[in-house]
Amino acid sequence: MPGHPLDRATSVHGLESDPNAAVELGCMQTPAGQGLAQQDGNPQLLIAQGVPPELPNLFAEVVFVFTCSGSQLVSALLIGHVAVTQAVFGEALGIPPSEIPWLLGSSMLPCGLSVVISGSLADLTPPKPLMVGAFLWATMWNVIAAFAISPRLKVLFFCARAMQGLAAGVLVSASMSILGRVYSPGIRKTQVFSLMAAFSPVGYWLGCLQSGALSSRLPWIFGSTAILLAIFTLAAQLTIPFLRPARDTLETEAPSIRHFDYIGAGLASIGCTLVIFGLTQGSSARWNSYTYCSIIAGFLMLVGFYFVENRVARPLIPNRLWKTPGFGFLLVSYFLGLGAYSGAWQFYAIQFWQRYQDATPLKTALYLLPNSLVGILAAYVVSKTLHVVPSHVIFTASMVAFALGPVFFLPQTPASNYWALSMPGIALATFGPDMSFAAAAIFITSSVPRSYQGAAGSLLVTVQNLTVAVMTSISGAIGTKVEMLPSGYIGLAGIRAIWWFGLAAALTGALITATTVRIPKAEEKEHVQ
Repeated sequence: MPGHPLDRATSVHGLESDPNAAVELGCMQTPAGQGLAQQDGNPQLLIAQGVPPELPNLFAEVVFVFTCSGSQLVSALLIGHVAVTQAVFGEALGIPPSEIPWLLGSSMLPCGLSVVISGSLADLTPPKPLMVGAFLWATMWNVIAAFAISPRLKVLFFCARAMQGLAAGVLVSASMSILGRVYSPGIRKTQVFSLMAAFSPVGYWLGCLQSGALSSRLPWIFGSTAILLAIFTLAAQLTIPFLRPARDTLETEAPSIRHFDYIGAGLASIGCTLVIFGLTQGSSARWNSYTYCSIIAGFLMLVGFYFVENRVARPLIPNRLWKTPGFGFLLVSYFLGLGAYSGAWQFYAIQFWQRYQDATPLKTALYLLPNSLVGILAAYVVSKTLHVVPSHVIFTASMVAFALGPVFFLPQTPASNYWALSMPGIALATFGPDMSFAAAAIFITSSVPRSYQGAAGSLLVTVQNLTVAVMTSISGAIGTKVEMLPSGYIGLAGIRAIWWFGLAAALTGALITATTVRIPKAEEKEHVQ
C-alpha cells in the first residue's frame, strides 16, 4: 500500500522520480517536499515505493505486472503442452521415442538463441514494441501449430514450436528489462519478481492440464493458447508504458541501438544454439560424431564470446556482474539445482506415472496440481523473507528442495500410492525453482545499472535453457546405459539411476551455495551505477 512504512526506500543520487513522492520518516523537510535523513553524515533522499510514476494508478499497475509476468506463463506453457502428452504427440506426429525430447528441445533451442539478443535489445530500444510483437508472433505460430499436427506436416509443426520458443525468449528478457527499470530495489520489487516467479509453475500446470484435457483434440491445445495470447497482446499494448533507454549516472549519453554488441550477440547465440542442439540430439542420434562436433564448436564460440565481451565498450552482459562476490558460484548452483529438477527428476517422473502406474495425460496433470499451488506459496514466502534473512539462505533452501523430488520418488514401485510419496515429493520440490528464481533474479537485476536490466535477466534465462538441455541429455545417456527397453524407452532401473543423478546434483548445488555464496538480505536502494 502506498505510504505504508514498508513501502519506503532510501535512494542514492541519480534516481529519477517525482520529488513530491518523498515521505516524512522522522527527518527534515525540504521546501520541495523531500525528506532528508542523516546517514554517515550525508543527507539521503527518501522516496516512497508506491505506484511507479510510469503508471497512472494501482489498477494499471496490477494489469501491467500480470502482463509482464505473462512472459513466464507463456514460457512454462510451452513445456506443459508436451510434458504429459509426450507419447500422444509422438504417435500423432509419427516420431520414435528417441526423438520425443525434441518436442521440448525444438522450443528451447530458439528460446536460448533469442533471449541472448533480445535482452540487450530491450535495454537499448523501447521494450514495449518487443513485448507486443512477441505476444502477437506467439499467437500466430500457435494457430499454425494447431493445423500442423500430422506426420506429413511434422516439419512445419517443429518449426512452429521453434517460433513459439523464439517469442518466449523475447518475452522473458523484455519483461525483466521493463520490470527491472520500473522498480527500484525494495519490497515492492521483491513482491513483483516473486509474483513473476509464481507464474512459472502456474503456467506449467495450466499447460499440463490444458494438454491433458485436450489430449484427444490436440489442435485445440494450441488454438486455446492462441486466444489467451491474443488477450495478452491487447493488455501489453494498453498497459506497458513507453520506456526510453535508461541512462545511468556514469554515462554521458543514453544508450541506443548504436551500442549493440553485434559480434558478441552472434557468437553467443550461435554458441548456445550449437551446444543445445548437440546435447538435445545426442541421445536420439546415439552420440554420432556430428553431435560432438556441434557441442565442441558451440563451446569454442562461447569462449570467443568471453574474450569479445572483455574488449567491447558495452558488453551484452555487464562485466561487473562477473566480479560480484559469489555470483559465479550462484550460477553453478542454479545450473545444478534446476537441472536436477527439470532435466533429471520431473521429466522422468511423468514417464514413471504414465508407463508404470498407467496414469492418463489428464490424471498426470492432476497429479501435478501441487506444483501450481505450492509455487504460489513459495513465491509468497520469498516476498516476505528476502528482506528479513540473507538471500543465500533462501537459495540454499531452494537447492535442498530440488533434492526432495528424487528423495520421494526413489523408493517408489509401480504399486506405490500417489498420496504417500508422489504428492509430498511434488509439493516440497516445487519450492526449489520458485525460491531460486526469485532470489537470483532480484540479486542479478539489483547488481547492475538500470540500462542493463534486460541483459542481466537474459543471462539467467540462458542458464535455464542450457541447464535443462544439458541435464536432460546427461540423464538420457545415464538411463540408456543402465536399462534400455526394446520399445526404445528407458526402463525403471534406468529411471532410478537418473533420479540418483538428480539427487547428487541438487545436493552438490546446496553444498556450493552454503559454503561459497554470500548474498546479503535484499535492501531498499537504487540500482548500482
